[in-house]
Amino acid sequence: MGSLGRGASNVIAEALLLLVGISLAASLSSVVLSRVSTIQSRFSVAVSELSQAIGERLTYIYATYSPSAGAFVVYLKNVGSNPIYQIDRSTLLFGSGESLQYLPYCSDQKVNCWKLVEFGVANGVVELTETVAIYIYNSTSISPPYRFKLVTPRGSSVEAIFTIYG
Repeated sequence: MGSLGRGASNVIAEALLLLVGISLAASLSSVVLSRVSTIQSRFSVAVSELSQAIGERLTYIYATYSPSAGAFVVYLKNVGSNPIYQIDRSTLLFGSGESLQYLPYCSDQKVNCWKLVEFGVANGVVELTETVAIYIYNSTSISPPYRFKLVTPRGSSVEAIFTIYG
């Protein structure tokens, strides 16, 4: 009877160890799967953002100076495959030669800032094939050639060096 009791207790001990091992493996796998899911989600977002950025493409059309507005006006067109959102959050640099200064988006005042004027639907989004005008209100004295650079929130950029005649 003693060996029968010992045999039964060995089976029970092995069963308990097996259950503990299965529980630990399940816990570990759920943690690993949770981390993999988080990494996959972040990777998907990064790929989506990258594909959106690759599809953004503005091209320079023309620039002039508007005495009535007191601003340089730079015309751009979206020739990419995606709309450009939150254009007012873009970084704009303006100046001459290598001397560029950062200009924020205009709020109320129109001094050393820039503003977007859309020729399509005025919704703050540069739609596909839409042409826009960037009004640059610059109060510092600069001489030609003028240099303009706009970097969108997703990192695509357009840059131009121009001179205004007559």
